[in-house]
This record gives sequence, C-alpha cells and structure tokens, in this order.
Amino acid sequence: MKLSFLTKHPLLFIIIIFFELFFSSRVVAASFKLEFAAKNSGLLQSANPQGITSAEQQLRVDKLLKLIQQRLLIAHDVARWKWNHKRPIEDRKREQELLLKVRQQATIHSLEPDTVAAFFQAQIEAGKLIQAVDFQNWQKQGIKSFPHVPDLNLILRPSLDKLNTEFLFALTELTQFLGCPQIRELIQSRSQVIIQGDGIVKQVQSVAISPLLQFQSTSCSRQ
Repeated sequence: MKLSFLTKHPLLFIIIIFFELFFSSRVVAASFKLEFAAKNSGLLQSANPQGITSAEQQLRVDKLLKLIQQRLLIAHDVARWKWNHKRPIEDRKREQELLLKVRQQATIHSLEPDTVAAFFQAQIEAGKLIQAVDFQNWQKQGIKSFPHVPDLNLILRPSLDKLNTEFLFALTELTQFLGCPQIRELIQSRSQVIIQGDGIVKQVQSVAISPLLQFQSTSCSRQ
C-alpha cells in the first residue's frame, strides 16, 4: 500500500499501526511463555531427573504395600491348611527355596539380590507371626479342623508365587526412590492405611516394611 494513500487516510494508517503493534506484542508474549515453560521444565527435571511426580511415587508405594497386604491375608488360609494337616508353621526347606529363587530373579530385574532376599524374608516372618497367633487362638478354642480350606500346593502356593513375581516388578518400579527420606516417610504413613486386615497388628506391619526402610539410594541427593 502506497504511503501517499495512507497519508490521505490517517485513520486507516492508525488502525494498521495498531494491529501491527497488537500482533507483535502477542508474538513476544507467546515466545516469553514458551521460554519460561522450557526453563521451568528444566528446573523440575533437574530436581527430579527420573521425571516421576510425587503422585506417581505414591501410586508405586501403594502398589507395593497392597501386595504386602494380600500376602499377609493369605497367611490365614495357609495356617488353616497346616492346622488341618498337623503341619508346623515353619518350613525351612520351602523358605530357602523361595529365597534362592528370588535372588536369581533379582538379577534378571537388575535388583540387588541380598536386598530382595531380605525383603522376602521379612514377608515370610510377618506371615509366620499371623499364623502363630492363629494357631494359639485355635488351640484355645479347641478347634479340630476347618472345612473347605484351599489346598496349599494346588491353590495357595501358586497364588503366593504370582504375588512374588508382582513384588519383583513393584520393587523394580520403586527401587530408584527407596532409601530417600520422603519415600521412607511415605511408606510408613501409607502402610498404616493400606496394610490392614485380620491379624495384621502393628508388629506384623513393622516386620513387613522394615527392609523397605533400610534401602540405600544414590539418587536421593538429586531429587
């Protein structure tokens, strides 16, 4: 558009200048927002290099704690089967086989075998605490046997084996955060909410989660 035409129509000239300034300011503002968002994202990423939010961390903690709860509740049926078949609570051979197996699986999942074995040993001990109380109560009550108890070898142990596999995946998802103060606090607080049920007293809770509170992590300082 020729300048002579614009000078003859000053109102149109002003309108054109206004729109140019308006759109220029919008472009600058948009660029600033993008730059700020990028910088802010970089700060968040450096604070949490894994890119996992606190909400996602809690979901992972809850997942692991729910698996612990499920395993502990199965201990009642295990105890009923042992009571019916006059078997002792402790089965050292079975325990050692399980610990050897999870050590081997830990390597596959890039987990520390000793740490994983300590975690599973704790689950075994917590389950035995529940079974011991069951045995004491049934002895006092004079109970001879229980009807319709799931078979230990055909049903209960396969269910426990499935849970054990899920444990390994849950530990893999959470292992980079275990040992960090905020995760230890989260495990302690959420365990009181999630690890609940028949026979799950504070001592059982404490034994089950104790190895999770002893993890060491090299990534905590960067979170």
